[in-house]
Amino acid sequence: MSTIDRMNLSGKVAIVTGGGGDIGFAIATQLYNLGAVVVLADLKDSVASAAARLKGGKGKADWLKMDVSSSASVDDGVAETVKRHGRLDVMVAAAGIAYDQKTLDHSDDNWHRVMGVNLDGAFFCVRAAGRQMEKTGGGSIIAISSICAVTTSGPEKHIGYDVSKAGVAHMCRNVAVEWADKNIRVNAVGPGYTNTVLLNEVGMTNPSMLKEWIDDIPVHRLMEPREIADVVAFLASDAASGITGHELMVDGGYSAS
Repeated sequence: MSTIDRMNLSGKVAIVTGGGGDIGFAIATQLYNLGAVVVLADLKDSVASAAARLKGGKGKADWLKMDVSSSASVDDGVAETVKRHGRLDVMVAAAGIAYDQKTLDHSDDNWHRVMGVNLDGAFFCVRAAGRQMEKTGGGSIIAISSICAVTTSGPEKHIGYDVSKAGVAHMCRNVAVEWADKNIRVNAVGPGYTNTVLLNEVGMTNPSMLKEWIDDIPVHRLMEPREIADVVAFLASDAASGITGHELMVDGGYSAS
C-alpha cells in the first residue's frame, strides 16, 4: 500500500474541537478532503456556518456545540458523535485561548480560565476519546500545543498560556505510553506564530511586535494554518502508524534557533 493510500481517511470519524477557528477549521478541512466524517465542535455559534463551508470534498461534515472546559460537555459531544456516525477514530483537541499579561500582573481569573480551556479541555478530550477508542480497537488523538511549550517566546508575555501548553505536550507523552497497547496513538502538534485573524489583529495594532516575531523565525514568515493541518492529517492517518508520544513542531525553525 502506498503512502498516499495510507493517508486516506475514508471511513474514519473525527472530532475537531475549536473547529470554528482558523487553525481548527484548516484541520477540519484537510481531514474532510482526505475522506473523513468530520464533526466540528466549538462553543461559538459560528461552528454551524463553518461546517457548511465544507462542500465538494470526499468526506462529510457535521457540527455540534461543545464547551471543552466542561467534562460533561465533552463526554456528551463524543457520545453524540458516536450516536450519529457509529464510531470515533480521530480526536483533534484544537480549542484554545491566548492573551498577553505579565507574570507579576497575572490575575487568578486569567490563570484559571486558560488552564480550564487549554489544559483541562485537552485532558477531557483525550480522556473521552480514549474511553471510546478502547471499545473499538484504537484510534489517533492529536492535541495542539505550541512553541511556548518548549521555549520562551517574546516579546509578548503569557505565563499561564505557556504552562498550559507545556502541560498538554507532556500529557500526550504520558498517555501515549499508557495507551500504546490499546492501539491508541497520542501526539501533540506545536504551531509557531501562525497567520490567523487573531495574530494579524495584534500585528495591526502593534506592527513592531509582528516584525519581531517574523525576524525571530528562521524562515522569516508566519506559518499558514494549512501547514498545521497537513501535519495533523498525517498524524491522524495510518501513514503515521509508528508515531506516538511525539510533539511535532510546525514553527519554521523557531524552537530550534
